[in-house]
Amino acid sequence: MKTLEWIRASQALLFEASVIPVIVGTAAAIHAGARFDAAWFALIVISLVGIQAGANLFKGYYEGRDRSVPPASPGSWFAFDSTAATNLTSDPEDVLRLGRICFGLGAAAGLLLVALSRNPLLLGFGLAGALLAWSYSSPPLQLSYRGIGELSTFFAFGPVMTVGATVAFGGAGLRESAFASVVLGFLAAAISFARYFPNREEDVSKGKATPVTILGFAKGRRAFLGLLIAPLPFGIVWYLFGGGVLWIMAVLGSFLAVVLLFPKEQVGARFERVVAGAIAAHIIVGFALIVDLAVGL
Repeated sequence: MKTLEWIRASQALLFEASVIPVIVGTAAAIHAGARFDAAWFALIVISLVGIQAGANLFKGYYEGRDRSVPPASPGSWFAFDSTAATNLTSDPEDVLRLGRICFGLGAAAGLLLVALSRNPLLLGFGLAGALLAWSYSSPPLQLSYRGIGELSTFFAFGPVMTVGATVAFGGAGLRESAFASVVLGFLAAAISFARYFPNREEDVSKGKATPVTILGFAKGRRAFLGLLIAPLPFGIVWYLFGGGVLWIMAVLGSFLAVVLLFPKEQVGARFERVVAGAIAAHIIVGFALIVDLAVGL
């Protein structure tokens, strides 16, 4: 049971936000003629998931220590539970240590891939991803406390991961990878944004500047839905360059589904379905992108 709780504390449901960009970026390279290497692919996944797990545990540690009110989402798998990690150990520093181990394993896998591929450009992508992951919740930057965490999420889970995977396989298919990276970046930022709604009061008590605490519920709702539909203009441009339409249909369908799930009022509302809907949108659109790249729908 405690193992399951550690999995929840590491926010493992969000690991798909690392895995999907890797698959899409790899698919873009293979579609353009690159040779697939299973060992390299595995190292990319291990690197990104390890770094993400470490960053998630850092977030759990720092936010678990910074509290003046009870957690807003105790026991949740979708919304962020600020005590999920620190409640699992008598010494909160253990959470930080485990985060460092995960982060270190991810970095080591990435460096091994750079050595095997002899691709110095890949090192730049890896360093950028690690820096963005570290800075999201960890001092001194703590971007998620300054209302700009979604910018780091967009770049880390969009261009850095998607284009980085394409570069790892030689760089063929960069145009398709770049378009897809923007789509996935917006949807990853939407996941991060959605998780602020249920924790608004807790974030206010911490003096944490998030898009929801800055904009308020109504404007925040519009901004969140804007992130979900933002990939559509890029889809139209991409289509003119030979892109597919299946993923565009997936974006529209996911957007309409989340609109129906979204509560009309902040007070007494439950937002877990909204967060789950944003995660599902990322997965569905991601697989639609893969199908588009594979068979040209």
